Amino acid sequence: MAWRFKSRFQHRALIDMTPLIDLAFSLLIFFMISYNASQGMLSSIIVNLPSAVQTGSHHQGNYVVSVTERNEIYVNDKKIAAENMPAEFKKIKKDLGDGTVIIRGDKKSNYETIVKIMDNLNQAGIPKFTLTTVRGR
Repeated sequence: MAWRFKSRFQHRALIDMTPLIDLAFSLLIFFMISYNASQGMLSSIIVNLPSAVQTGSHHQGNYVVSVTERNEIYVNDKKIAAENMPAEFKKIKKDLGDGTVIIRGDKKSNYETIVKIMDNLNQAGIPKFTLTTVRGR
């Protein structure tokens, strides 16, 4: 039977996970604090916004109406038909209260579609709406 002796100078490499977990939680807290909640509120519909030289500040709205380049109308990422707009906007009026509606129209969409949306919003009793643009040069 052979004797095995362990050396006093032999060290085992240990990885302490505590600083790594602390760093992960610190980064998570940093991104949670610095995340702008209004970014997620806009819309997932891709729209090429027209540019304007003078633009106002971004107002957060409860509802976002998006118009694509093919004149498809979306209310908070839900597609609606043009003939269903008045009924849909009357439902929105009940939930909206004193809030505003953001209209995001593609620069290649028809002007007539945007005007119909604004007209239907006024008829539904929603006078507060804003048109979204990109700051030009």
